[in-house]
Amino acid sequence: MESMTTTTQAGTDSKCDYPLEKKSSYDSNLEGVRGLAALSVASRHILGQKNYLDPTYHPNIYFGYLQAAHSAVLLFFVLSGYVIGLTIIKDYANQELGSYILRRAVRILPIYLIAISLGVLAEPNDELNLIIGNFFFLQNFDKYFNFSLHPIAGDAAVWSLNYEVVYYLGFILVWWLKPKILVFLVMAILVSVIGWFFPLFPQFIAAYASGWIFWLTGLLLAWKIKPSGQTESLFPLISYILLFHATNHWVTGQSILIGIGFNNPVASFVNFSDLTILPICILIICEITRRYFVGFIYLRLICFLIPIFHMTWLIANGSVLQDPQSLVASLFTMTAIFLIKYETSADILKKATFMGRISYAFYLLHMPIAILMHKYFPWQGTAFSFSLGLLIWLCITILLSAFLEFIIQPKIKQYWLG
Repeated sequence: MESMTTTTQAGTDSKCDYPLEKKSSYDSNLEGVRGLAALSVASRHILGQKNYLDPTYHPNIYFGYLQAAHSAVLLFFVLSGYVIGLTIIKDYANQELGSYILRRAVRILPIYLIAISLGVLAEPNDELNLIIGNFFFLQNFDKYFNFSLHPIAGDAAVWSLNYEVVYYLGFILVWWLKPKILVFLVMAILVSVIGWFFPLFPQFIAAYASGWIFWLTGLLLAWKIKPSGQTESLFPLISYILLFHATNHWVTGQSILIGIGFNNPVASFVNFSDLTILPICILIICEITRRYFVGFIYLRLICFLIPIFHMTWLIANGSVLQDPQSLVASLFTMTAIFLIKYETSADILKKATFMGRISYAFYLLHMPIAILMHKYFPWQGTAFSFSLGLLIWLCITILLSAFLEFIIQPKIKQYWLG
């Protein structure tokens, strides 16, 4: 089977905090966004990675671009920081710290350990030290200086859990020094910049800093921006989703940096160039949660200008039609502009709430189940068998995820948290 590294670096996912969070922090619309993002990540692996599900058949290449997986991972980081910001409202205290650590552990560990075990079952040839390292969240595609500890082959998606654990631990310091949160954000940006412009700088540190910019931004939105009193707002949600996809495929930040002569061939898959994705992540979350701030209109303008600038640049160079990815991104961009006047309520996202509630398990389980399908599904090689296999994979993944999230996880929560 083709290496999992390329696929997983293009995007994965993160987490659903629903079962353990206070009712005041739960937003079914944001949960819907989380569910759609989880599906987007899975789509990248199943449809974007050639012969990932079926070893002898793969659908048309354009199906692989109907996702925004890399941006979805970064959106998950923002959502994670945002949810923590809503749930941690008391000042730092040792007792509160103990509760915070226990709740995070109960939320993450049980399903994670099941996913690791399933991944080992799917690809049982990893060395024992690598499997143990994954059990302790040490996996990373980047080197720790001269030491490497990759995610297990059977579930490479677990790389982002390493980032999440780092951010959860980093939050303790932010929480303790709460008035200094902007200092942490500036420091993260500085380290991210250094990591790109100085390739000899440890790239795993720069990657953590780059992802933490997104995580801290979510935290800032929760702590510093108050929601408006509007009970409902209408906004061009469809346009935003299309912009989200276009921005994902354009990779504008990287293109600009390389275009002006600053390439970093060893940059991690989370890096400084990803900051061009941050505005659309902020825009979507702010519109859904009705958190508006001074200059918000300019944020919306920036989100449209980034893909428009990139498309215009390629048109001027006569290269916009040279590859399928640019063509699809152009279609996303133009459709977003065309639909800008079509406004809808965020409540439409409630239709995806179920997927949001199981998104953590779905994210962790979709890869090992697909690998098992790749190896053992008896009908392969045709469009029909691929479609049948896709349906069976989706049903198994959803059903197992729902079982873990709605039956197993609540029992564990009840036992440990009462």
